[in-house]
Amino acid sequence: MESYMTAKEAAEYLKLAERTLVRLAHEGKIPGVKIGGQWRFRRALLDEYLDTLASESVVSAGAAPNQVIDAPLDEILTVNQIQPELDANDRDEVIHSMVSHVTKLGMVKDQAWLEAALAARERLVPTAVPEGVAFMHARRRAADKFPKQFITLGRSTDGIEFASPDMGKTNLFFLLALRNDALHLRWLSRLAWIVRHPGRLARLLEAENAEAIHKTLLEAAANLPASLRPTGQSAGR
Repeated sequence: MESYMTAKEAAEYLKLAERTLVRLAHEGKIPGVKIGGQWRFRRALLDEYLDTLASESVVSAGAAPNQVIDAPLDEILTVNQIQPELDANDRDEVIHSMVSHVTKLGMVKDQAWLEAALAARERLVPTAVPEGVAFMHARRRAADKFPKQFITLGRSTDGIEFASPDMGKTNLFFLLALRNDALHLRWLSRLAWIVRHPGRLARLLEAENAEAIHKTLLEAAANLPASLRPTGQSAGR
């Protein structure tokens, strides 16, 4: 199983000064978590950070980047956006089930585009991490494709082989549809912090229904470190 990188190791991997890396992590711009007072980083999420920087953010409609609000979790992830048991057996079925669900809720304007964009992103770099969690998203943040930003969650209690076979099965699938790269990276950091705790992860897997899953997530979000808490302010690109 992939281990956490220290700040020094992650800084070397990203070709950054360690002080710069820690500052960016503290600001929520690079996905990392604090364990015992020390920053730790997953290589898979650092690769996600690099890929996000390399991609071209598309904001063709909707709010301008400086008008996008860094809202709390309960505003972007509601109970009805959670699927407590996905009707899926493989990666394509996971994507189809989750996108169909949010499309029925009126949160996506172009279901075919989002399914294709998610599948292409997974082929490029799988978004699953060893804890049995995937953080799916379209590589480009095309705001004209969904009326408002959101996060949705699907769960498979038995688990699904979502990435490479040696990664093991994935049980929790977050789908992030944020307006810009800054918010996307902030929520990656927040969700990584939430699921890294084994007890909390177990509660999410054992929860009886969507309401219980939602309650666990909101309780975790209420205890985010100060550096990761939503600001309620406009977020940049």
